[in-house]
Amino acid sequence: MAEEFNLYPLHVFRLLARSGNVTRTAQELFVSQPAVSAHLKLLEQRYGEPLFERTARGMILTTMGLVVLEQANKLFALYEEIPHRLNEARGIVQGEITLAASSTPGAYCVPELLKRFQAQYPAARPTLMVGASGEVLEWLREYRVPLGVVGELAMDEGLHRLEIGADELRLVTAGDDALFRAREIKAKHVQDRILFLRERGSSTRANAETLLADLIPSFRRVVELRNTDAIKQAVASGLGVAVLSSWATRLEESAGLLRPVRDTRFKHQRRFYLVRRQDRRLSGSAAALWESLKTRQTGGRNYIRP
Repeated sequence: MAEEFNLYPLHVFRLLARSGNVTRTAQELFVSQPAVSAHLKLLEQRYGEPLFERTARGMILTTMGLVVLEQANKLFALYEEIPHRLNEARGIVQGEITLAASSTPGAYCVPELLKRFQAQYPAARPTLMVGASGEVLEWLREYRVPLGVVGELAMDEGLHRLEIGADELRLVTAGDDALFRAREIKAKHVQDRILFLRERGSSTRANAETLLADLIPSFRRVVELRNTDAIKQAVASGLGVAVLSSWATRLEESAGLLRPVRDTRFKHQRRFYLVRRQDRRLSGSAAALWESLKTRQTGGRNYIRP
């Protein structure tokens, strides 16, 4: 019976589900590969079902494995919530709290918001995880983080969201590129140019594809880069054009290194949302951070604009 209350095999299982690789999981835990396999075997014996399928792409969760993972994620979220609930009962806000954010707000506005929160609650210890919007939503689904900030992407019905800010996405060129002056950009204007796009799962990528629509096939090449700074450098060097956030290009525009095009068809206001799971009760630092970041009125004190 005591074996059933040992959470470590479930911890190993969650890491293995995340990496899909026994070797990487063993390295992360500083244990041997046979030890990882032994913990997995223990769980499969306990639940009477295979939890993974071994494939050429790595360890893939079975249908039963997905069920176990969902419940294990909930269990660990509740376990990690204990100190926050105790602090809430004591009437204090302290301890670690992780906020996940997509790359644009994570780089250009969320750090300042966390700084304000830290000043309001000195005993709290906020940290930031940054990824593509799709990754942030996945972290929320997996209970890895209680709160996220993302751009406009399709969201699960089980997520609650509040609009907290907006930027403007624009097609931008190098500062000395004559394309920015064109009042109507046509296919012939871009046929010799490279278009730089963020990776799939990024809100910026999704909006760029919508914004440029039928113009994309006219570009000579489309190059995908995961890093916004790398895209900015490539465009500023005259290698191509890209759709970028007004937050991301503020300094480069003031220095004349980048310019948004005049064609208003290639400009779009994007909203950002504070997101959490509807079925996850927030307490302690997480609840305080939610209250600190949310806004009930567009244009209110916390609403963030470029």
